[in-house]
Amino acid sequence: MLFVWALALSGLFFIYLEFFLPRAVLAVGGSFLLLMSIFLFHATRPGFLLLTLYLLSLSAAVYAIVRFALWRVRLSARKETVLLTADFEVIESSREMIGKIAKATTDLKPSGQIEIDGQFYSAISESGDIEKGIEVSVTESRGLLLVVSARKVP
Repeated sequence: MLFVWALALSGLFFIYLEFFLPRAVLAVGGSFLLLMSIFLFHATRPGFLLLTLYLLSLSAAVYAIVRFALWRVRLSARKETVLLTADFEVIESSREMIGKIAKATTDLKPSGQIEIDGQFYSAISESGDIEKGIEVSVTESRGLLLVVSARKVP
């Protein structure tokens, strides 16, 4: 039974992380873990009433995790974020990055890395997939993640 709860908690944690590391892999993995915990719960504790209570409790937990994650995302969007290097040196505020031109150092599908003035940053594309090497412009910041769009070449 402990294994069932470990699967459920791991699935909930993966779903929570998806809000901060968007790639859909964590959400799919978390959903798979939740489904496995449901199947194993039913296999170890057969009965309609117990399964219904377990499903209701998991549904409430998923709802609570999603609401909490959304609250944390909104809270971090209001704060001024400071970007750091690997040596924990302050580079600049993420708001000062808006409008800068960068180059995609990885494919942005939709997230990846960009380079601005020799520094690498995590970014997410708002204009669909962007191939490596394409110039992008920073349009906004969401916590430590910079939102970019492909530059239109005249």
